[in-house]
Amino acid sequence: MKINNFTLSILIVFILTTITISCNKDETQTMEEKVEIALAGFAEDLTNNPPSIDDVSERVKQYMLANINDFYGSTVALIDTSGLAIYSPYWFKSNDALDEVNLADTSYHINTQEWLRLPIDTGEAIWTDPYFDEGGGNIWMITRSVPVYIDGKIAAVATTDLEVTPLED
Repeated sequence: MKINNFTLSILIVFILTTITISCNKDETQTMEEKVEIALAGFAEDLTNNPPSIDDVSERVKQYMLANINDFYGSTVALIDTSGLAIYSPYWFKSNDALDEVNLADTSYHINTQEWLRLPIDTGEAIWTDPYFDEGGGNIWMITRSVPVYIDGKIAAVATTDLEVTPLED
């Protein structure tokens, strides 16, 4: 059987496209798995060494520095006994450096954010759907949120964000 050059070229392009799509899908899954593994370890450290208002910002910064090539941003929202965030230092990529904002600032409305409420209300780790984070990272992202338990109660929610490209309508 003889295959002409045009047919062979089309076949090669199809195979390469299929491989590229498959690799990109695997890369996305791998990034989510990296987040889950890193954040689980960070949350365990926070459980074993409870965060305070005095040290939590530096701990989030160090976590981000260790993962700067992979993650967009991270926070640990400290929760009071009524289930509301009282402090939430958010470290995120800004140009070639890290920048920080306090998400507990009233203009951000942190206590209505899905990434915070769902782990507090369900007691379970979650991934958000893609959303535009107005007032935080100011990009489209997905967030992994993990409740941090201390003495059997949720004392914080630790998060990691991945930048995503929004789907066009």
